[in-house]
This record gives sequence, structure tokens and C-alpha cells, in this order.
Amino acid sequence: MNTLRDFYWLAKPFWGDKRNWRAWLLLLSVIGLGLVFVRMNVWFSFWNKSFYDALAAVDTEKIYPLLGQYCLLIAGAVLVAVYLDWLRKLLILRWREALTASLVNQWLQHHAFYRLGLRGEPDNPDQRIAEDVNLLVSDSIDILRSFISAVAKIVSFGGMLWVMSSQLTLPWHGGELHIPGYLVWFSLGYALIGATITHQIGQRLFALNWEQQRSEANFRAALLRKRDHAEQIALLGGEQREQRQLLAHFSGIARNWVALMNRERLLGFFTVSYNRVNTMVPLFAAMPAFLHKSITFGDMMQISTAFMQVSTAMSWFVQAYDELAKLSATISRLTQFRRAIEDEHHQWQDIPTAPSLQTQQLSVHKPDGTPLLQSINLTLLPGQWLHLDGPSGVGKSTLLRTLSGIWPYYQGHCSRHAGRTLLLPQQPYLPADSLAQLLAYPAHEIPDSQALHNALQRVGLEEFQHRLAESCEWGRVLSGGQQQRLSIARALLYRPDCLLLDEATSQLDDDASLALMHMLKHQLPQCAVLVITHQSALHGFFEQRLTLSIPAATPANQPGALLQQGYCATDHAANYRVNAPAQPPRPAPCGCPA
Repeated sequence: MNTLRDFYWLAKPFWGDKRNWRAWLLLLSVIGLGLVFVRMNVWFSFWNKSFYDALAAVDTEKIYPLLGQYCLLIAGAVLVAVYLDWLRKLLILRWREALTASLVNQWLQHHAFYRLGLRGEPDNPDQRIAEDVNLLVSDSIDILRSFISAVAKIVSFGGMLWVMSSQLTLPWHGGELHIPGYLVWFSLGYALIGATITHQIGQRLFALNWEQQRSEANFRAALLRKRDHAEQIALLGGEQREQRQLLAHFSGIARNWVALMNRERLLGFFTVSYNRVNTMVPLFAAMPAFLHKSITFGDMMQISTAFMQVSTAMSWFVQAYDELAKLSATISRLTQFRRAIEDEHHQWQDIPTAPSLQTQQLSVHKPDGTPLLQSINLTLLPGQWLHLDGPSGVGKSTLLRTLSGIWPYYQGHCSRHAGRTLLLPQQPYLPADSLAQLLAYPAHEIPDSQALHNALQRVGLEEFQHRLAESCEWGRVLSGGQQQRLSIARALLYRPDCLLLDEATSQLDDDASLALMHMLKHQLPQCAVLVITHQSALHGFFEQRLTLSIPAATPANQPGALLQQGYCATDHAANYRVNAPAQPPRPAPCGCPA
């Protein structure tokens, strides 16, 4: 029941939206064609009776017209089957498109994709969005279609089988035995026994399918990480260690695959035997009546066809058990992922905006509640430049992320600039796209070519002006310093009102870094700029400085001790010392699977 409830929760946003009436029309068309296909099988059963009776009687006047009817039935069956498959795939595409768009929107909204990673997100969100959505949509539609088809077969062929088996008389101790609809009861009992045994054998498939999806996704993610860091691995000569790690990932896949194979083997022994026996049961069940000459050969073949259809339909649970186990695991993974996203949305609190960047008694902590920065007070007005100073690990980058609105673990007052804010990290983000798209990022519209040329020239990348339309992996083409120059060019084109630089020129020499800072100040005169840098040549460039440090008198490893203190030194030499921290809130529970 939990699985059905979770499936309803996942499917309701799409199927409950009145705007998706075309999807309902597609679903009804798929179901309707499936019912037509069942009806055609009924026609085939009547054709079988007529044909085999004519064949047994060697009635050539009936045989050849029946062959013509068979050709027409086959043509109709092919037409129905082809359009049924085409409409089914179109429906899968429509639903998958909508569900993928919904999940991607929720995952990216309110920085949930980033915040989930801070506290331990459900494994492999990329696999859940890309593969699990596809499995959910395709498997659920196929299972629903097969279930409705099974019900239709029971209705269509069950009545026929009841009438035909009720007319049979069986020899019994020198007399005759008459059991109304005995083949229907036989088929029902056969299916119930099969379903019970199937569930007993295959109930472990749910956990094994869950683990298989997880381990496959982990292996793909590991391969992508090796590719993203190919240069570092090659420079360090870490190929053998990476090979061992990848093979260790794959060994987990292999172990679970063997367990899955063994369980499916046990299930296969039963289901294959069940299906094989099922093909012969109606013949043996009807043979006494045929030998007693109470039915013709054509009657026996029609009874065999009807029994097969009814028995297969009643055995739907047996046939679909493996697919049901896979679908159940998929539903559980997607439900867990979506609930983790919604939990992040419920905890989301947007930072208010103000004419300037401001903090009052701002305390920042880690996701586990460990204090980082305490009682930070600053005001950064338009056009001002502030240097955020302090030793590595003190929490400078975390403070920038808090001020940009993506770090949720803080107390006190913080307000972002009312205009556009842009944070340039030490390692720029360079997706595989055209150079023009990379320069315009994160804006949606690409500036005109002249603006792009000017930006490249100002940051010293004029040799790439003729490659604006070229798409490639620019992270492999550009050096570290060139990537940082490109990042500065983004700021020129985006023209933010507040610019946060986190070691954005660390891979450039001092002269180049200082020239870029002067250029930014000239091109963005009204922009409020907060900079983290360890380049001593830039320290004298800034009007104000906020220094963060760990006081020597406070043991850093003492539980509950004051870990960080903040100082602010401006050009007016106004200094202040922060006070003891407030108790941070407890972190929210992890979204990992149990």
C-alpha cells in the first residue's frame, strides 16, 4: 500500500493537471487499442475452430476462404500493434518530459541541489532524474496496460470458456460427469497457486533491484569523476589507484548482479515451468471430452486458445512480478529523492535585500552545528571595495557563500544587495558549450559580438575572439589563468551590482591580477566588491579590510569553545572585537536512504 501511495504522489502532479488532457486522450487510445487487440484474439479463436474443423474434414471449399480471412485478421493485428506501440512511446515521452522538468525545477529551485550536498543527499541525483524517471514512466504504463489487457482477456475469454466447459461431459466410472465451468475454476486455482509461490520466491527482488540501481549509478559517477580530473590523475601518476577504485566499484555491481541472477534463476525455474505446463493443461483437460466424442477437434483447439488466454490473464501477477519489483524500487528511490528536495524547500529562507550589503551580529556555522564565524558586522555600499582577510580555513569562503544567499547555516541579520549579485569562485564553472555562452553565463541572453570582443580584449583573451561560436570542453582548452580571465570577463558582461571574488585571480601573477582589479574598478564604478585574496600585492588596493582570525587564547579543539573571532580595520583605523557566539540551531536530518 505504501508503494501505491508513493506512486500516486509522484503521478498526481501530471495526471491531475487539467492542462494535460491530451495525455489522458493518449492513455485512453493506448488502452482502447489494447482492448481492440484482445477482441481480435477472440476473433482468432473462432477462426481457429472453423479452420481446424474444416481441416479435419478436408473441406477445401471452406479452407481457402478461411485463409483469406486470416490474412485480413493478420493485417488488422499488425496495424493495431504498430500504432499501439507508437502511441505508447508518445505517451511515455510526454509524461517523462513533464516529470523530468518538474524534478529538475524542484532540484534547482532555492539552491536545493547545492544544499542537499552539504548534508548528505540521496545517492546519485543525476541517475534518479535521468534513469529512474524513465523507468517509472515506461514500466508503470506497460504494467497498467498489461493489467487492463489481462482483465479484458478474463472478461472476453472467461465467458467463452465457461460456456464451452459447461457443455462438456466427461467419462466417469462408466457414466458421465458434468461440472459447470470446470476449466474456469481450474484456471483460477492454477493462477492462485502460481502467484503464491512466485511471491515467496521473488520477494527479495525489491532490495536487490534497489541495490543494483544504486551500484550502477555509483560506478557511472566514479567514471565521470575520473574524466573530470583526468589531468590531475595523469600528472600524479594515479592510474593504478584509480583502476583499483573503479574495479572495486564494479565488483559491487558484480556481487549484487550474481545475487540478482540467482534469485531470478530460482524464480525462472518456477515461472518457466509454470508457463510450459500452462500450454499443455487445456489440451489434457479437454482431451477426455474429445476422446468421448462430446466435442470436435476444432472445439478442443478453441477451448485450448480460450484457456490459454484466461490462464495467462489470471497469472498476470506471476508474469509481471519481476517488473513489479523493479517498479517498486524505482518508486521508492524517486519518492525518497523528491521528499528530500521538499524538505529543503520547507527549510528555505530567502535572504532579504537592501540598498547595500549588510550584516548585523551574523554568526555562521557548519551543517553539523560547529561554529565558524561569530557576530560579523559590516556594511558595503555601492562603489566600495572590501578585502576579506584571514588565514586559510577560517571561513572566508563560507562567509561569501552566506552573503550570496546559498549557505543556509547562519544566525543574525544578513541582507543582500537589492540588485544583481555575482560570485566568482577560484575555479570557474565551464560547461561544454560555445565560448559566447560561457562568457554570457549566467545570463540567458548573449550580448552582441562587439561586447564579447571588448570583454575578451579587456581581460587579455583577444586571441579567442574568432572562436566565440566554437563549442568544446573549454576547461581542457584554457589554462588555469585563462579560465580566471574568462571569469572576470563574465563580470564585465553581467555587470552585477554586488561582486564577490573568492581567490578569482589566484592563478595569475601579481601584475596581471592588479591590472584586472583596476580594470574592474574602472568598468564597474558603482559595483560593491568583496574580495578574498592571499596575493599580498593586492592588499594595498582596497579601501577597507575585514580580518578574520582564530585567537591564540582559545583552544581550537575545545568542545563548545569560541572558534573564530572577527576584526574590521578600515582606512579610519576603527577596530572592534566580536563577542561570544549564540548557540547555533541543530542541523536538519540527513536525506540518505535508510
